[in-house]
Amino acid sequence: MAKGFTLIEAIIVLAIIAIISGVAVPSVGRMIERNQASLAMNWIVSAVRFTRDSAVTHNTLTTLCPSSTGTKCGGKWHDGVLVFTDANADRVVNHEDAILLQLQYPYAGSTVKWRSFRNRQYLQINSLGYTNFQNGNFTYCASSQDPQFSRQVIINMQGRVRKSYDRNNDGIIEDRYNKPLRC
Repeated sequence: MAKGFTLIEAIIVLAIIAIISGVAVPSVGRMIERNQASLAMNWIVSAVRFTRDSAVTHNTLTTLCPSSTGTKCGGKWHDGVLVFTDANADRVVNHEDAILLQLQYPYAGSTVKWRSFRNRQYLQINSLGYTNFQNGNFTYCASSQDPQFSRQVIINMQGRVRKSYDRNNDGIIEDRYNKPLRC
């Protein structure tokens, strides 16, 4: 007696696998995008908290800025960030300053933008842990530009960080004015 599958049985098994894959793959892709959004926000929150802690610990003004080189300010926030002591507040690493942290952004294709009072493309925190009158927000946009994966972190003048939430449960996070985030 021969053991094995008939052609009909093999086709049925392949059809079942195709149906299951068709249902599972899109949900896995959405889960990955959701996790990337959360990790990107944690990356930003960690950089801001590190800057604040460093400013208080070193008892000096500390600057967080976008950096594509890792040695000076410049570029986009999603290129990477640089944290350094900035004794003369000129946003340049001088002879008195020390680079404290250099981070590369982990997700190509997605973007991070900083909007702040006085529209400065850097964040400075003084020795008391307060921003240099720069309350504002970082907004993350996924590479797919799907608003369901947009995230925002808000920083107040005291240098404290909080995340925006989906207050109306429509699947899209609202900004501090209760308007849906847009990329």
